[in-house]
Amino acid sequence: MDDLRQAAQAIKDKKFSPVYILYGAETFLMVEFLKFAEKEMLDPDFMEMNHAKHDCKETPIENALIEGETAPFFGDHRVVIVEDAFFLTGVKGPAKAPEHDVDALLKYLENPPSYSSIFIIVNAEKLDERKKITKELKKKATMLSFSPYRDAELYAWMEKRARRYEVVLQRPQAMHLANLLGTDLRMLDKEIDKISLYAGRGAVITDEMIKLLASPPLDEDVFSIFENMTTGKTEKVFTTLHDLFIAGEEPIKLMALIARQIRMMLHVKSLDKLHSQQQIATILKMHPYAVKKTMEQARRFTDESLREFLTSIAEEDFRMKTGKSDKQVAIQILMTKVCNTLNKISYKKNEA
Repeated sequence: MDDLRQAAQAIKDKKFSPVYILYGAETFLMVEFLKFAEKEMLDPDFMEMNHAKHDCKETPIENALIEGETAPFFGDHRVVIVEDAFFLTGVKGPAKAPEHDVDALLKYLENPPSYSSIFIIVNAEKLDERKKITKELKKKATMLSFSPYRDAELYAWMEKRARRYEVVLQRPQAMHLANLLGTDLRMLDKEIDKISLYAGRGAVITDEMIKLLASPPLDEDVFSIFENMTTGKTEKVFTTLHDLFIAGEEPIKLMALIARQIRMMLHVKSLDKLHSQQQIATILKMHPYAVKKTMEQARRFTDESLREFLTSIAEEDFRMKTGKSDKQVAIQILMTKVCNTLNKISYKKNEA
C-alpha cells in the first residue's frame, strides 16, 4: 500500500496525475480513495460541473477522453471516472459493450492536459501485462493496486478506523471482530461505527460490546454452518440453526442462502481445475478469502452430492411454500442429510 499512500500524499500536495489506474479486489478502499481524490481536486461550488462518469460497458473510452480534454468550468480541475475498463484485462467484455479506441487513449497519454484527472477503474486483480496499452500506462499513469488486507495489516486498519469514530479498538478485540465477521472492510466499518455509537466517544471497545452488537449477516451464518460441517463440528451446525430460528429468521430465505452456498461450491470446484484462487475471485466477484474457504469446503464434497442437494432443496422448497412440510423441520432434515453424506464421503476416502 506504499504506492497508495504516496499517491494520496501527492494529491494532498495538489500534485495531480493526469491518469490514474485503479485495480484490485478491495473495492471499499478504492471507493474511499476516489471520494478523497474528488474532495481534494474539485472546488465544492462547481463539483457537478467538473465531474463526469462513464461506464465502459455502455460508452467508449473516447467519450471520457473528450471530457478530459474539456477545460474545467470556473474551477481549476476536472475529474473523469471511467468504470469497468475490461479492455485492460484478459477477460472479454460483455457482448453489447462498445468497441474502445485504445489508440485514442495512447495518444491522450502522450500529452494529457494538466487540468484534468481521469480515473480508470479495472474490476480485476491484475491487468493484462501483454497489451501495449498496459505497458504505456505503467510508464505514464499512476498505477494503484487495491489488494485485500491480511492479518496485522487488517487489524491496524480496523484500529485506525475506530479512531476515526473516536473510540479505541485494541488488537485482541480487532482480531475477535475479524474472526466473527470476516475480512470484508465494508462490513467491518459498519460494525465498528455501530459499536462506537453504543460505546460513546473515547470508550474502549470490549469483547462484551462485540458479543452484544456485532452480529454477522444471515449469509455469513450460512457460510459458518458449512464451515462447521466440513470441519467436523456438527453440533455447532444445529446450534446455529436453532439460534437462527429463535431469532426469527425466515426458513425459506435461509433455504435459498443454503442453495446459493452449494451452487457457489459447485462453481468453485469447476473453476478450480483451470484457474487460480485470485482468478476465481475475479470471475465470481467474491472476496479472495471467501473463495479460499469455499474452495476448502467444496473439496469435501463430490460434484454429484452437491447436485443432489440442490435437487432436494428445490423439492423441499416447493413443499415449504405450499404448506406440505414444516419449514424448520425441513431445513434440519436437509442439514442432517448433508452431514450424513459428508461422513460417507469421508469414510470412503479413508477406506481408499
